[in-house]
Amino acid sequence: MEIYRKQLLDHPIFDLLCHLCEHRLLELNFEDHVNILSALVKLDIRMSSSESPFLRHLFTELAQREYIAKFDLNLLNRFLIAVVKKSNRHLLLPLYKPLLDRFHQILTEIGSSHNATTIKCTIGITHLLGMAIPLSTSSSSDDTQARMLYEEFIRRTVYIFVRLLTLGGMFPEKMKTWIPHAIINWSQNLNRILWFDLYLILSSAKRHFRPLNELFDLAVGRCNSELDQNQILVDHDILYMTCALYRYSKIKLKLRLNKRLHMCLDHFDAHEICLLYQHVNPDTCNDWDLLARIHQKLKQISLSSEEYEGDFWPMLTILTEHINKNIDYYTSEPAGADFIMHLRGEIERTKSGPNETWFIRDQHLSILTFYLKYALSGTAIPSNIMSNAEAMISQAGLKDTGYYNAASLLLPDAANMTFQRQIEQIHRILVSHKKDHLSNLSIYPLSHLVNFLSHITSSRYNIDTPLLEPFFERLNLYDNQTLLSSRDVNNLSLLFSHSARLYPALLDSMCSTLIDSQSTSLKLISTYFRCLYKVNYKPEQINDLCSLARHLYENKDELRSIDMLWLAMTTTGLFNQIDEHLLNDIFSLAFLDSIDQISMKRNALQLSQPLFRLNQIVCIDQPELNIPWFNDRFGLETAVPDMRRHWQTRHTTFDHVESNLTTILGGKEYLQVHTVSPYFHEIDFECILRLDNRQPVRCDQYDMMKNVIREKKLEIPEGCERVAIQLTTPNHYCQNKNHFVGSVEISFRHLKKLGYRLVVLPYYELSGMESSAARYRYLNNKLFKNN
Repeated sequence: MEIYRKQLLDHPIFDLLCHLCEHRLLELNFEDHVNILSALVKLDIRMSSSESPFLRHLFTELAQREYIAKFDLNLLNRFLIAVVKKSNRHLLLPLYKPLLDRFHQILTEIGSSHNATTIKCTIGITHLLGMAIPLSTSSSSDDTQARMLYEEFIRRTVYIFVRLLTLGGMFPEKMKTWIPHAIINWSQNLNRILWFDLYLILSSAKRHFRPLNELFDLAVGRCNSELDQNQILVDHDILYMTCALYRYSKIKLKLRLNKRLHMCLDHFDAHEICLLYQHVNPDTCNDWDLLARIHQKLKQISLSSEEYEGDFWPMLTILTEHINKNIDYYTSEPAGADFIMHLRGEIERTKSGPNETWFIRDQHLSILTFYLKYALSGTAIPSNIMSNAEAMISQAGLKDTGYYNAASLLLPDAANMTFQRQIEQIHRILVSHKKDHLSNLSIYPLSHLVNFLSHITSSRYNIDTPLLEPFFERLNLYDNQTLLSSRDVNNLSLLFSHSARLYPALLDSMCSTLIDSQSTSLKLISTYFRCLYKVNYKPEQINDLCSLARHLYENKDELRSIDMLWLAMTTTGLFNQIDEHLLNDIFSLAFLDSIDQISMKRNALQLSQPLFRLNQIVCIDQPELNIPWFNDRFGLETAVPDMRRHWQTRHTTFDHVESNLTTILGGKEYLQVHTVSPYFHEIDFECILRLDNRQPVRCDQYDMMKNVIREKKLEIPEGCERVAIQLTTPNHYCQNKNHFVGSVEISFRHLKKLGYRLVVLPYYELSGMESSAARYRYLNNKLFKNN
């Protein structure tokens, strides 16, 4: 478009046409003026530029008050589009009041006799007049004039046009000040407002004015009343009633709306089904029959249909951006999987054959995200989609490209090798595209950097760590004085949990933000604690944050079961702070029964593993609490088989250490490999040494696994010690420091408390020893260091 525009501006015919129109300007009426103005601004020509002096001259002619007084709704709408949408709005401020007066006069003349065309123009003009006011942070006279004009706009339109709240996106701060009297008016006249208007108001309210709960509750009351009275509601009332209330309503109202939707769903066309799908989808609805019918109707939306093609891209956007909680519906449910395969077929048919359709950048990126997010059985991305991936991603905005990562819920063994290579290729393209701009601090503020890293590292198909090192290096520029938002804290917590990276200054700053913020929730604290557990770090102000967490829990702040477990694991296991109220709730019969029920559900969040770890922590670290051990079954059926699978992947260093230890101790009968402690802690090597002369004792005459599932007391032969030898790997440490992760720190502490003498063999010390003799001396010194 830019090349075409430049070619047109330089063309002699265009220059001749402008001169002709300018010389004959006085012979044209004001409607012709608006037509010429609209045609020229479509070419993105600014009146303030030197590209077309004629355009500015034309605007000057049109800006005369006698012309404005003759505008009808259509001309007024087109004039405002030309001026406001094309970055010429600074020219409009002197004309604002005449234009507002004319708009008010036209609405008064029309009265209640609106038709579809006038309603459409009214919506457009209201929106454009809202956009036309330039808002600045200064206290200049222009800003004061703008504020006065906007207050005039609010006063004169609020009682005429209930869709005013849709302007909130343009002025989120100012509207919070100016809108309260409009809300009062709408609340008082709620029963007279159409459900379509209520949908527009509440959708904007939820997006920009979340405190407006009373208006939502009134709308819910009206909805229940109309359903109770069994009033005859037209299909469109049901549609917009659902769109207005469904996402945030309680289950009882959802069930009633589901019943009505089943009755009228066949009367909706594809456009209306697409609108309904934004609000009734697998994330919000658990009526599988209703969802199956909706997806069947959505199949009518086709790229090959001129009538419905425009709805295809919003539908794809819902799939790629809005549905995040229940992605598994599209892999595990037949109706969902069939719908995904239908969309894939639709896209691939459009991209194949002699009449191949070429998608614009945003469309191509939506399709790419769709293939990554909904990969069925690891099917690969078509080659004609992948062939343009690099060109399209390189043109995308840096903020946008943070979301085009692989499906995080897809199991690695379900993907074929081609798909894995494609994901790796896309990741490399993303990183390369962003790295070109990494030095630009204005493009890469902390929030943007963290958002990108948290997305790219959360994928199961991680890119090579060295590619991301320049981005992680930027995090070292921030200290504990860095100002963070709650969203930054959440994203940083997820990032550090996924990547196991330790940044003490940032973690301290995150702790301060949670303590000082008025909007801190217990769920956010739990997410942060999970991060601290992962990286094994205790912030300076952790005592204050633990006090805040206890206060919020006592005040019944909303918290999921998994969050309760991580909160208890971190406070008890890492900080040695006991919240008896929380622990009593977790180990109550009601909570444990709910864990069992949740764990049996398909695709449910796995809670048994963190409950198992918490049970280890309280039994070993806090025996005075008298909380019983009840996880033998989980240990034998889940933990031990997991250990055995891990033991099968032996590495060379492990074999060398085993060989050297066997030589040092005098034979294989003196060394046990891969044992389990009481309470199911994994041990790499174990031996028994006499305390008096440090001589090894044969292990085969003792049951080394005794009391693993009985009394939980470690049996130590008289006059001896049991030595647990742990060989570490890079996974035992944070990625950027030789600092144990939380689970390893707690495991090693527990082995000591159980009665073992712990010998730790860091992998980075052994990796530099090339000769067996050097390893022998090193291991002998470690094992007999007290001799």
